Amino acid sequence: MATTLGFPLSLMDPASWLRSWGTLPQVAPTYLDQPILQGWTFNINSNNSSSPQTEASVVAKHSYGRQLGRISDALEFLVEERYGKTPSDERLADFLTMKHDIDQVKQEAAAARLEQISRDLALLKAVDEPRYNRLRDGLLQALRADGGA
Repeated sequence: MATTLGFPLSLMDPASWLRSWGTLPQVAPTYLDQPILQGWTFNINSNNSSSPQTEASVVAKHSYGRQLGRISDALEFLVEERYGKTPSDERLADFLTMKHDIDQVKQEAAAARLEQISRDLALLKAVDEPRYNRLRDGLLQALRADGGA
């Protein structure tokens, strides 16, 4: 005979059983959030997700930004394959414009990070030349192994 909380289910009316449901231990948190960038948070809870715990696990592995980026890359490929680089449908053209703007922002951010590395290396050379030399040599070796430099 099936039981819940030590009571046989056949002895409980359905309304009592449903009320007892709230007394069961909670296994999933009622509120989850994922910091994306400093100051930014996406809230995942039972109000906006049918499975907050699953969604939080997915987002922990593949952030919303990564998901959107991969979808955008695939859609760009499909649009350009079918309609070329300048589709006549305004919605598709707007999408490609947005995608290229986003790619430009990413390229500028990557360049800014590399410029910061250059400034950091110059500072390190001035204050700790042996450490600078080790890091420089390691970077050059990594670049050569990658087919660069």
